[in-house]
Amino acid sequence: MRTLSLRPRSLGARPLLVAGACLLLPLSVTHAQSARTDSADVTTAAAVRLDSLGTLRLVVRDTIGAPLADATVRLEGTTLAGRTDARGTLTLLAVPTGEQLVRITRLGFTPATERVRIVADAPVLLDLVLQPRGEVLGTVATTATLREQYTSESPVRTEVLTQRALQRNATGNLMDNLGFVSPGVNVQVDCGVCGTNSVRINGMEGPYTAVLIDGTPVMSALASVYGFNGLHPALIEQVEIIRGPLSTLYGSEAMGGVLNIVTKDPRLAPRFALNSFVTSDGETNLDAAVTPQLGRARVLLSGTLARNDRFVDRDPDGFSDLPLVTRASLFGKLGLGTAEARRLDLTARWYREERFGGTADWTRADLGSSQVYGEFITTERAELIGNWRLPVASDALRLWFSGTWHDQDAWYGDTPYAATQGTAFGQLVWDQVVRAHALQLGATLRGQRYDDNTPATATADRTLIAGVFAQDEVTVSPGLTVLGGLRLDHYQRHGLIPAPRLAVKWQPFGTDHTTLRLNAATGFRVVNLFTEDHAALTGARQVVIAEALRPERSRTVTLGLEQHVHFNDGIDVLVLGVDAFHTRFSNRIQADYDRDPNLIVYANLDGTALSRGVTLSAQLDAPTRPVTFSAGVTLQDVTLTDGGVRRAVPYAARVLGTLSTGVRVPGLGSTLDWTARLVGPMALPELDGRPTTSPWFSEHHVQLTHPLTRTLQLYGAVRNLFDYRQRNAIVGADAPFSDRFDTSYLYGPMQGRRVQLGVRVTGTR
Repeated sequence: MRTLSLRPRSLGARPLLVAGACLLLPLSVTHAQSARTDSADVTTAAAVRLDSLGTLRLVVRDTIGAPLADATVRLEGTTLAGRTDARGTLTLLAVPTGEQLVRITRLGFTPATERVRIVADAPVLLDLVLQPRGEVLGTVATTATLREQYTSESPVRTEVLTQRALQRNATGNLMDNLGFVSPGVNVQVDCGVCGTNSVRINGMEGPYTAVLIDGTPVMSALASVYGFNGLHPALIEQVEIIRGPLSTLYGSEAMGGVLNIVTKDPRLAPRFALNSFVTSDGETNLDAAVTPQLGRARVLLSGTLARNDRFVDRDPDGFSDLPLVTRASLFGKLGLGTAEARRLDLTARWYREERFGGTADWTRADLGSSQVYGEFITTERAELIGNWRLPVASDALRLWFSGTWHDQDAWYGDTPYAATQGTAFGQLVWDQVVRAHALQLGATLRGQRYDDNTPATATADRTLIAGVFAQDEVTVSPGLTVLGGLRLDHYQRHGLIPAPRLAVKWQPFGTDHTTLRLNAATGFRVVNLFTEDHAALTGARQVVIAEALRPERSRTVTLGLEQHVHFNDGIDVLVLGVDAFHTRFSNRIQADYDRDPNLIVYANLDGTALSRGVTLSAQLDAPTRPVTFSAGVTLQDVTLTDGGVRRAVPYAARVLGTLSTGVRVPGLGSTLDWTARLVGPMALPELDGRPTTSPWFSEHHVQLTHPLTRTLQLYGAVRNLFDYRQRNAIVGADAPFSDRFDTSYLYGPMQGRRVQLGVRVTGTR
């Protein structure tokens, strides 16, 4: 028997995988069982003379000898292909004799090829060992092109926060992770009392970032403010981040960037899992999941409980440093087909949260009180998300669909706020590779109904958006790829809005060690008054639209260089990156609060806005070494010019840095992780005579994880190690019902040092 140890190969065309999802639907299971095409253990070829045929038998294992199921094996230049069974074995019959090129791929492992000589009189036996891929080159994403690709192969740079990276900074809230993963991403807390927050990419405000779950846009408007906090990291396989406009694929909100939250795939999830932790600030969190078998489908069922009922005020200013929260979430996902040949995925999620921020003497009896200040927010949300590969046209048609319902009931002091939002989304895409062209044609339809009790919404706002798009990714030569695309969306208020894009990836030296990427695109955003200034809309001011608002437009150019430095026989790699970006906005929509104290006047900006900068990054991808490392820094200039006067955009830090490193302790199996972020000066609004520029600061977390068994881990962490806190963040805290009171003057963490202890249980697959 011949044994081949397959070393990592650098980039090239590879089969791809990204997580999908499905919920328990008996009809779907029945359909999948009838429509499913089993990966045959034996694949035959016809029209070949019997005396010129042979047999190839394979066993595929990992580096510790465990069999690898669902590894795809193909004989290049033939129709022969198959996937390994649970024992890692596969037999191919009727293989043409002579030299054949065998290609083997498996999620999480380095794709490899091997030449073998087939003879007619005896079977050829291969015992193959696949090497694991590291996090940098081994991650697969779909956000950039709607096609599953390794991030290192995509013409559009995609950053990925993997599940392993999430575990290095264990939290019960995705927002606590995002600010530590990418130097171009910053989490901005918009309210120092209730703790609502948003994500800024390249310095641009939250409404400029499209947030997707499993590839569908379900987190707009109302959900973009409150829905983020219900996303528990235990549900997430990875987060895909693209900095720069993707309106060609995702429409209005994708003007500044895209976050795609990929939930776990039940086909790849362990049979059971449990994660629980407590902190010294009184936060408790529990997440439990099981993945039973349902016919030929795997199901992931998960429940999450989170609670924080301890009032913490270290300033002291009389207000809680962190909101008091009670949250419950249920999650269901059912996957039909294999991990590499998914047919129908469906996900459902429900969560409910009660959130309070305010003074220590507030009770529920003070709800709506004008004497004791408190902000109490009740959120309830349901989501249904699907991805169906239609069994027609050689599986070239794919349908994404989603429906969401969001209900909000809140009191901000003595001001009530009640809102509901419902959205429905459908997207049909034809995806086909024709010679050197990867073609995609798509049509989308999106409907939304939003209503609240504010002056901005006298009647319920109903929006219906229809769009079409096309893109073509052309392999011009082995080292040159060009992608072009165009989208047309129709809005009732604005008519047709075009959004073109162009991306070029070039490997100038004929290898994958050096990659240059050039991207140029336009973006657009249609105003949603809710997302502009939520705190203002809950007041008594009247909203005035001074003119027929034109959609905001942007033009962006990015240029990136990625250099791979290989060592240890090519298995380990250091990835160095330099990325420059320049975005120019026109028709920016501004809210004017100064014209009349009783009015909020909306109009297009008489000028332009700029976001420009450069990002430097380094990441070590070393599966054979006990060290992980990634670091990056973004230097950016985000400005607004109105009437010839140029000023910095508030809360857009001039410098953002991130650091994540981990070391496995020899002999113990423990891992020590350190994650940190650096935030430079940012412009602040003029409030109560306070400084208009923030100071430099950094925030650090350390975490020690120790495995007791193969399935049981204990971890402990010290969060905000050096206890950096923004003191007196709430303006006018001594008079919360006065005109001086403001909760938006927030640039740094309010929660100080705390200790976290947790346990993680993971069963086998």
